[in-house]
Amino acid sequence: MYLRHLLAFIFAIEEINNRTDLLPNITLGFQVYDTCNREHEAVQSVLDVLSGSEDPIPNFDCHKKNKVVGFIGHRTIPSSLASAALTGIYQYPQISYGAMNPTFYSKFQFPSFYSTVPDVKDQFATIILLLKHFGWNWVGIVSSDDEDGQKVNTELKTLLIKNKICVEFAVTLADHYDIARSEKDYHSLSQLTCSIVIVYGNAKANSLINVVSDISASRKIFVLFGAIQIYNNHESVIALNGSLLVDLHRGNIPGLKDYLLDINPEKYPDNPMIFDAWRDEFSCVPESIEKESYDKACRESYSFRSVDPSRYDVENFRYTFSVYSAVYALAYAPHDEVRLQLNESAVQWSPKFSQTPRSLCSESCLPGYQKLQHKGGQPCCHHCAPCPENEITNKNDMERCYKCPEDQWPNERRDSCIQRTIEFLSYGDTLGFSLMFMALLFCFGTIIMFGIFVKHKDTPIVKANNRTLSFILLISLILSFLCPLLFIGRPTKISCLLQQAVFGTIFSVAVSSVLAKTVTVVLAFNVTRPNSINKWMMKQFSVFLLIICSSGQLVICVFWFVFSPPFPEYDTKVEVGKMILQCNEGSVTAFYILIGYMGCLAVFSFIVAFLARKLPDTFNEAQYITFSILVFCSVWISFIPAYLSTKGKYMVAVEVFAILSSSAGLLGCIFIPKCYIILMRPELNVKVIVAQRKALQ
Repeated sequence: MYLRHLLAFIFAIEEINNRTDLLPNITLGFQVYDTCNREHEAVQSVLDVLSGSEDPIPNFDCHKKNKVVGFIGHRTIPSSLASAALTGIYQYPQISYGAMNPTFYSKFQFPSFYSTVPDVKDQFATIILLLKHFGWNWVGIVSSDDEDGQKVNTELKTLLIKNKICVEFAVTLADHYDIARSEKDYHSLSQLTCSIVIVYGNAKANSLINVVSDISASRKIFVLFGAIQIYNNHESVIALNGSLLVDLHRGNIPGLKDYLLDINPEKYPDNPMIFDAWRDEFSCVPESIEKESYDKACRESYSFRSVDPSRYDVENFRYTFSVYSAVYALAYAPHDEVRLQLNESAVQWSPKFSQTPRSLCSESCLPGYQKLQHKGGQPCCHHCAPCPENEITNKNDMERCYKCPEDQWPNERRDSCIQRTIEFLSYGDTLGFSLMFMALLFCFGTIIMFGIFVKHKDTPIVKANNRTLSFILLISLILSFLCPLLFIGRPTKISCLLQQAVFGTIFSVAVSSVLAKTVTVVLAFNVTRPNSINKWMMKQFSVFLLIICSSGQLVICVFWFVFSPPFPEYDTKVEVGKMILQCNEGSVTAFYILIGYMGCLAVFSFIVAFLARKLPDTFNEAQYITFSILVFCSVWISFIPAYLSTKGKYMVAVEVFAILSSSAGLLGCIFIPKCYIILMRPELNVKVIVAQRKALQ
């Protein structure tokens, strides 16, 4: 493996020297040292190169022609940092082909250290993307027990938590660590619940593979990164089957494959490493024979093209490609890019898993539920609670439910919002149609009565108790029966403004007419000289009283509309899944003042009519008025609790029913008896009969 790295190094230098567009008029040379992954050998090698002599002298350069421009190596972090501490003093760049940039160390400590391998934090980003891709948020961390491994352990745990990935455990293991003796501190990995274990270490951390072997039976997936050296043996294959390795990019190096296959000692007679590899591979030359005397026939009979690819791989250029890139980095400005292209279809999980493995502290919360954290626990450990009545979640693992828009309502699963049913007292509704039919029927009946009174306007019964007020009262009753049409149908801004104002004004006119008629009866029996002048004055007084009493209601409506007018609104709180379109009174106080003013007029009319009910007159209306006002007050007194106890369209229906009932009470009690006499007993509606009755009285 290391021979292939050396040959890739030589291949890149020769390739650059043969190019005319890169480093023209400059020839690259090299010196190669084998440090055997030992830090002191790495430092010694740097001193040898810098001094240029067999006995290195610090701070002295004995090179005569050649000039040192940089260093390439090593594969492991400890050796790389050991030599970087020295190369940095003399400001020589050092490019490692296997060790990551010392991200956790001060940049002033290793100012000239570079690497063709993504640094730790870049690999962190790759691991986090990998975990999020598979939905793994419950993991463990195992790292080598050296300075770098400890820093990785701490930094990775912090970064995972920031990305909402919870860590069940984070431990460091030394090379001599015995998992069987670790139960006191580590509890035993096989008993832990996470399915994903992140493993970090350098090439010397062989005990990590032992840990993996120990816990592989517990159905866990390992994500390995760093400079872990994985040996192609039976134990490693079994332990790591189905695991993931964050490894170097596999690059293509044109021409290198044939170069590696055709290499032989004769091509590089001064390179003992190539000769040793040749002799070890083919065993055709005894170890006692020196390089100069090996059999030429032997080298012609054997070729690397016949070697088992598992022993001399010329296809998978990872660290080899990194060596090649490191050489070119001396000629080009380095740049770092983080290479994550995940082909999930190419991932082959362990046979223990029938599908993509899962590692979650808690199961995902489905739409319609919200995540609630366990008190004092990690953020990945939670329980799922259903959303409140008017709220939903439409994605997995949402931390809070949110309300639907006012015109929408959650469905049964509370994972989406559906349009609310808009409801109001419509003409198509059975209740709305019934009320409309009653209103039109009463209106038509009142019009008929009005026609009868107009036709018989000169008869005594019509002329009695002020004919003009009777006509005004009949017209106001016709309009009051039409008022419900403003309450039925889709509420609009105009209809909401007109509803209460029209209803209150018309009823005030009707009740004021009744009051004026009653006062007319009282005045008629208290005038000492009932001549024409007094009759004219009584008629004018009744009209004046009607105008004054009606104007009071108009003033209330004007103030109401100026300061807080009614408006249409949607009420979403009355019924589940429904949206009631109704008129908001704007000012509830103004509404009850309107009702109260009308009630005061009715009470005053009742008192006057009650006092005048026994006054002698042929067609004294006081008795009928007393009963009609009693019905009127009873309806509106019952209206208040009924109105307050209902909601939505039924509240509107209650008011419409009160309008129809009270109007029908006035119509029936005051005018039906007179219509009966006009139509059924016309003989009683003549002046002679009236005079006879007055004489008898």
